[in-house]
Amino acid sequence: MLGEKLQARTGQPVVVESRPGADGAIAATAMKSASDGHTFLLGNAGIMTINPHFNSRLPYDPGKDFLPVSLLVNNVVVLTVSSKLGVNNVRELIALSKQQPGRINYASVGGRGGVPFLSGQLLKQRAGADLTWIGYASESQARSDLMAGQIQVMFDTLASTLAHVQSGRLKILAVTGAQRAPQLPDVPTLAESGAPDVEGVGWLGLYANAGTPESTVTLMHQHLSAILTMPDIRERLNVLGMEPVASSPAALARTQRDDHAKWGRLIRDQRILPE
Repeated sequence: MLGEKLQARTGQPVVVESRPGADGAIAATAMKSASDGHTFLLGNAGIMTINPHFNSRLPYDPGKDFLPVSLLVNNVVVLTVSSKLGVNNVRELIALSKQQPGRINYASVGGRGGVPFLSGQLLKQRAGADLTWIGYASESQARSDLMAGQIQVMFDTLASTLAHVQSGRLKILAVTGAQRAPQLPDVPTLAESGAPDVEGVGWLGLYANAGTPESTVTLMHQHLSAILTMPDIRERLNVLGMEPVASSPAALARTQRDDHAKWGRLIRDQRILPE
């Protein structure tokens, strides 16, 4: 949807090319060789801040090979439980996990390199929750098992969860970000819920190749800032469970640097190994 608006503003064709695989490394590596000043990478927290801690031989260097252009969105991640579990807030969940050690399982999709998994590990480390991780390849399968009571907790995306919350089968106890989500103004953050310093934000940002002229980066940032303030774009992103954030290149660089340090400490402290 950003590509459509960008094409309308610039009068130039915008091609969105998907390069899946290797936790984003295939796309990032392809981006390294694009020095035409017209190719950009849609990077996320995993590609830019988590993968380097699991693979010292990545074919790209997030800090050297790319120039931050703009943060685009924060993806709202929620801590969800089955309504059958009988807990109404995070404090009750932590207490129950301590009363039943080894019996409260949490699910996430995206493996150990994802913000949902690491948010659960932060909750274990900093709030003392006794949670056992079970990884899923499919969100729908994890959600089905959660509603059936085969797992008890899931870190999930807001858009995928909302319909089941409205039906009464699931409960959202908290959002993982630093602030409450605009879509859920009455749902507290983890920090507000008795889990201080527990914060995990899934974000998407746009990057240019390291050799791209500064004038090109500045112009692209200006276009994106204008697009992300458009009411129809904001509404569509909110429906998808995303919060539009048009940041400066420096702000994206700071977010990347801070997250790289935070996730690195957690991975080292918890001795988390790649899958």
